[in-house]
Amino acid sequence: MPAPAYAPPAAVATLRLLLVLTVVTGGVVLVEPAPYDLLLCLTLAVGPLLVWPSLRTSLALPHLLAALLLLANGISMVLAPELGRGLAFFGVTAYLMVAWALMVGWFDRCGPALAESVLHAHAIAAGAGAALGVAAYFGLAPGADLMLPKGRLQGLFKDANVFGAFVVPAVVLAIARFGEPERRRLGWGLIALVGLLAVLVSYSRGAWINLAIGLAVYFGLRTVSGRVGPSLGTIVVVVIAVVGLGAALLAVTDIPAVREMLEMRASAQGYDNDRFSNQAAALSVALEHPLGIGPGGTETRFPISAHSLYIRAFVENGVLGLWATMGLLILSTVRALWIALTPGSVAGQRWFAVIAASLVGVAVESAVIDTLHWRHLWLLLALAWAPRHTPDLDR
Repeated sequence: MPAPAYAPPAAVATLRLLLVLTVVTGGVVLVEPAPYDLLLCLTLAVGPLLVWPSLRTSLALPHLLAALLLLANGISMVLAPELGRGLAFFGVTAYLMVAWALMVGWFDRCGPALAESVLHAHAIAAGAGAALGVAAYFGLAPGADLMLPKGRLQGLFKDANVFGAFVVPAVVLAIARFGEPERRRLGWGLIALVGLLAVLVSYSRGAWINLAIGLAVYFGLRTVSGRVGPSLGTIVVVVIAVVGLGAALLAVTDIPAVREMLEMRASAQGYDNDRFSNQAAALSVALEHPLGIGPGGTETRFPISAHSLYIRAFVENGVLGLWATMGLLILSTVRALWIALTPGSVAGQRWFAVIAASLVGVAVESAVIDTLHWRHLWLLLALAWAPRHTPDLDR
C-alpha cells in the first residue's frame, strides 16, 4: 500500500481541531440539530479547503458500497408512502454518509495520528457524559430529572439505549490504554470506571451485550496477536484495578433500587413480543417489495420501528440496500480485524483492536436496535479505514 500524501502541518492541525471539537460535543444530542451536527457541517464545508481528502483506489470498494446504499435509497424513494418524510430520513442518512466519506479521505491523507485524536475525543465526550450521568444517578450532582427521567440513565441523549452504546467504545479504549505501560493511567482508569457504571445503569440490554462482546473481542485479538506479555508492574496495576472495579460494581449492584432494576431489565419485557412480531411483519413486506418501501417507511407502515438495522435496510431499501449496508459494515470490520492481527506496529495493533471490537459489538447490537442514524457508528466505520501505524509511531 503506498503511503498517503500528507498535507501541510498547519492545515492538518486546523482540521484536527475542528474534528476534535466536533466529536467532543457528540455526547450532547438533546436537541436537533445537535451541536455535533452544527460543528460537523462547518467542518464538512471548511475541511476540504484545508485538506483535500484522499481519493486513493485502495478506498474504492467501501466507497462503492456507500454509493450503492445511496442508490438503493434513491430507487426506493419513489415508493415512499410519505415523500416528505422519506426525503427527510434520506437526508439524514446521506449527511452521515458524506461525513463518513470525507473522514475516510482525511484520515488516509493525514495519517493515523488524526484518526487517533478523533477516537480519543470520542472517549472524552463519552467519559464526561458518563461521569455527569453517574453522579446525577447517585445523587452526587444535579441533573437527575434531565438525565434519567424514567429511572434509566440516558445522559444528555434522548434514549438510554443510544447513550449506553455511545459509551461502549470509550470503555474498550480506556481499558486498552489502561493496560499498556504508559502514563495517564489514572485518567483512563476513571473513564473505564464511570463508563462501565454508566452502561450498567442505562439498563440497556443491547448496550450490555455490546460491551460484553466488545471486550471479549478486544482481549481475544490481543491474545491471538501475541500482545499479552506485560511487565510485572503492569500486571500488578491491572490486578489492583480489576479488584477495585469489581468491588465498586458489587457495591452498586447491592443498592436495592439498582438491583431491582437490573433484575427487571435482565428478564423478558412485555414489549419484546411486539418487537418480534413487528419484525416478522416487516420481513414479509420486504419479501414482497424487493426494491424497498422507501426511506423512513417502517414508521409509517408499521405500528413501531423495525428495531433492527438489517431489517430496516431490507424493508426500506430492498435487497440492494441490505447488501450494501451489511457489506460496508462487514468490510470495515474485517479490515480492522485484519490489521489488529497483522504483525507490525504495537500501537497500531492495539488501536485497530479497539476499533474492530467496537464494530463487532455494535454490529451485534444492530440486530435488535436500529443504528442507521447513530453518529458514533459512522465515526467507527470511518476510523476502520484509517491508515496503518508504522513501528516508529509506537509510544
